[in-house]
Amino acid sequence: MYRFNVLLFFILSSLSLSINAQDAYHQDLEAFLLEEYNVENGAYLFYDNEIDNANNYFTYGSMSVQTETAVGEAFGSYINYTVSNPGNNAWDAGANTRNTSAVSKGDVILISFWAKRLSGTSELIAFSEDGNDFSKEYYFEIVLSNNWQRYFISFEASKDYATNNLANGFHMASIAQEFQIGGYTAYNFGTQYAPGDLPGDVSNVTYEGADPDAPWRALAQARIENIRKADLEIKVVDENNNVIEGADVSIEMQSHEFGFGTAVVSCRFPGNDCFNQIYVSKLVDLDGEGHGFNVAVSENFLKWDGWEEQWIGTPDQAASAVVWMEERGIDMRGHTLVWPGWGNLPDDMQQNATNYEYMLNRLEDRIEEMLTHPVLSEYITEWDVLNEITTNRDLEYSFDNYAPYSNGRELYQTIFNKFEELQPDFKGYVNDYIVLSGGGFGNTVENRYKSFLNELRDSGVKWDGIGFQCHIGSQPTSILKIQQVFDEFFQLYGKRIKITEFDIDPTLSPELQAQYLDDFLTMIYSHPAVDAFLMWGFWDGNHWKGNAPMFDIDWNLKPSGQTFIDKVFNEWWTEASKISDVNGLANFNGFKGTYEITITKDGKSQVYDYTFTGDDSIELLFNGLSNIDNIKKDVFEISPNPSYRGNIAINAFEEVHIESIQVYQNSGKLLKTFHAPNQPHNIQLNLQAGAYILKIFDGADYHIEKLIVTE
Repeated sequence: MYRFNVLLFFILSSLSLSINAQDAYHQDLEAFLLEEYNVENGAYLFYDNEIDNANNYFTYGSMSVQTETAVGEAFGSYINYTVSNPGNNAWDAGANTRNTSAVSKGDVILISFWAKRLSGTSELIAFSEDGNDFSKEYYFEIVLSNNWQRYFISFEASKDYATNNLANGFHMASIAQEFQIGGYTAYNFGTQYAPGDLPGDVSNVTYEGADPDAPWRALAQARIENIRKADLEIKVVDENNNVIEGADVSIEMQSHEFGFGTAVVSCRFPGNDCFNQIYVSKLVDLDGEGHGFNVAVSENFLKWDGWEEQWIGTPDQAASAVVWMEERGIDMRGHTLVWPGWGNLPDDMQQNATNYEYMLNRLEDRIEEMLTHPVLSEYITEWDVLNEITTNRDLEYSFDNYAPYSNGRELYQTIFNKFEELQPDFKGYVNDYIVLSGGGFGNTVENRYKSFLNELRDSGVKWDGIGFQCHIGSQPTSILKIQQVFDEFFQLYGKRIKITEFDIDPTLSPELQAQYLDDFLTMIYSHPAVDAFLMWGFWDGNHWKGNAPMFDIDWNLKPSGQTFIDKVFNEWWTEASKISDVNGLANFNGFKGTYEITITKDGKSQVYDYTFTGDDSIELLFNGLSNIDNIKKDVFEISPNPSYRGNIAINAFEEVHIESIQVYQNSGKLLKTFHAPNQPHNIQLNLQAGAYILKIFDGADYHIEKLIVTE
């Protein structure tokens, strides 16, 4: 009966003709578009008056609907929607209207309406779709405010639509909510304008928490001062342990303790198939000042299919990219061990969907190969063990019939147990997009996710963190919701949190993208449970949406890229100098991370590396490591660096002769001296793990190089 009524409705609506004249609402709207955007002559996609548009509107699902007369508003009437009980899916209740005139591929459509919420929150999903196969022109969540707000949505039709074939409206069943919508209408401007010429959510949309004086801002800043900064007391002494007064003590930040990074493509690295020198140089120097990412994640090359089918290159090329980054201080995350949908697994898994022994052996081999790989296991100690389990459920459904399991999700416990068995010190994450991406999903899907995490928690298996993908939609996720979600998930599970995949919808203006990134970074950096932020690609030339946060296709810095640099390497960056007092003390307050400390006294200078993770007092021995007037850097390359036990080769970038090499501890203590070492300057230092300083003398100048030693 339901399907018959829907069909009858559309037949009748296709036969109906507008019997009402254009009303004041549409006249005023057209005048506004002409005055503010210089656009005109749009054909009506529906009708030119509110009465006929309302009669063309169709609602369905479990909710109450009441039409009211508007007083003192731009529109004459509105519909009050009350959803008392959310559905299993957002689309279980909704409203839509169909086009009364045909649409051609390439036509530019403008949707306009007013809306506000009456309930404490709302999750209203706006869409335009093919009424037959449900393919989308757009689909995103709008978080309504409690005041009337006008919304514009513009898009270019991806294909032809006959009359009554383009459905436009809202899905409403995500949560229990009450809201009102008025003045829903649309224009077809054909090809006379581009979407960017029209108003759209790009120019009108906002997000909760965007106000410059929003109360969350001061609270976040206070948290940043409290949890991301610490006090450091440096005491300068000489070789006889006498304090040194009047020394210039400078601290210069090198890298954050907090992770700021990106997804990377392995073929872009030296020696690989699509090597790009600019790509790799930007990883370590985003701002031209030598400041780069300190963490990265594999985009596709470590995924099961990608690894075995060599999508991006060979396993050896993948490993070489990992080594390149680690040697330059970029820690790698592994993504992902298991992505449990058939489309994300090797084909033979689905082909053996009922052969549980086969699948378990394949899973075990997969985990063992990645966690014991001779290169990967040395450098990648953190993995997204499970990816998108809420929506990729093929393995779960298959193992529902596996007798030893009470349900198919017990497989996830098996996977984590194998992970711990092979590498008990590695960190394993569950990674998903359904909570914060696209504006945030409805309660039903989020509650499903929580139930799965509850099972992991209650099973007692070891897992270490939750990865939140944040593919922000054309209606940006509320900043306040981000805080609420992190608070809730940390309270429920006590696991560390990382933002693993950030990007933002390209329909938003560059300025709004930058503003949102500024607020997003501020909120996550201020949250005590969050350890890292990784964008899902940093360059448009390697980005799934062609809209990375940092650089466009020609390597021009975007507004959001400038925002990232301003926040991470300026506002949250520490460089300071003090003069040691009569007690040899210099006191600092700075952001946690790695530092280069330079002490200068009487024309002599000495450099130390220091990792700053909390309030600390350190004592540094100053013995005049070198004369500040003839120190040079970056003349020699030390490789490998980091090195195993300090077995290195020293290569010069220019023609210089090495007379001596001195090896110092970070404290300034001289450990070893090599005089006139033989070419090509291969040295076996046999050092314990740690940070060291090499002082290389070429007969005229000293050259200072850092060396990191591993065991």
